[in-house]
Amino acid sequence: MTSLTCGAAVITFNGMKHLPQQLDSIVAQTRAVQHIVISDDNSTDGTWEYLENWAKDAPVRVTLVRNQPQLGLIANYEQAVSMVEADIVFSSDQDDVWLPNKVELVAAVFERHPDVQLVHTDADLIDGSGKELGTTLLTELMVSDRERLAVREGKAYEVYFRRNLVTGAAAAFRKTILELARPLPKVLYHDAWLAFIASAVGKVHLLDVPTIRYRVHGSNTVGVEMGKRKQNMLEKARSFYWALNGKNELAKNINHALSRRTVLYERLSSHPELSPHYKAMASEALQFAQRRQALVTTPHNPVGRTIEVLRNAARGHYRKYSAAPWSESLRDILNR
Repeated sequence: MTSLTCGAAVITFNGMKHLPQQLDSIVAQTRAVQHIVISDDNSTDGTWEYLENWAKDAPVRVTLVRNQPQLGLIANYEQAVSMVEADIVFSSDQDDVWLPNKVELVAAVFERHPDVQLVHTDADLIDGSGKELGTTLLTELMVSDRERLAVREGKAYEVYFRRNLVTGAAAAFRKTILELARPLPKVLYHDAWLAFIASAVGKVHLLDVPTIRYRVHGSNTVGVEMGKRKQNMLEKARSFYWALNGKNELAKNINHALSRRTVLYERLSSHPELSPHYKAMASEALQFAQRRQALVTTPHNPVGRTIEVLRNAARGHYRKYSAAPWSESLRDILNR
């Protein structure tokens, strides 16, 4: 079994409050990383000065980069992961805590399964002060047994066309997939994009155990929607009612989905070595998004709209390409 090198890509911006604990947890792993790249997006709270001092005594090779001017979240992330010199790249936020055996557990999966391109795991959720919230990331995302089975059977892409299950801070990937993934699109979060690409070129592995303590607080750039899992039927109905009354919310969501699926289809189509089946699904998902957009932009016609929605439902498009098939089809009928 080939031993793989491991590296960490850390992106920072004004993260001084929790950064020391995060960095300490990375260098305290039972299996060490060989390279840490930290890309700071022009922090002003002392983060950069702390990093300069920390790197001097770090027990591992550290590369520091300071962006002036700022690059923004996705470009900063792309810069960091691209600079890591290792076979496996571990993504890291600035405010979480790695559990001691994270690298050991995840690297072992890659070494046992050469066809696995990305591994993502569960995470224990904590609040801003580090207090455990008594739940996990996958629990709050309401990941179903059917979704877990699809990932295990090598059909993760079927899940990702509906919704993303991968959180970058709890994931690692083979650096080779960056050849296809770059440049990272601005219309899709980097963790979702890398999950798509990994599932297109190989397999994704879901390690159903926590490997980090994921901090949930008001400063999260990408967070977890806490409490949704525990909503009763009345609360869900109330949430749906307010969604229906959100001005232009449906059109915005559909336009965003169309932008994401356009980029995905164009990128996959430009690589003849990828699976024709995957490309066919990307094409079908794009056409479905285009039809949904047409429903929003055409004059109000309840009968015609209902017929088109039922036609798409009969073809299985809402089931295959919507995170919430019933509510999204109803919203398309109501045009709200």
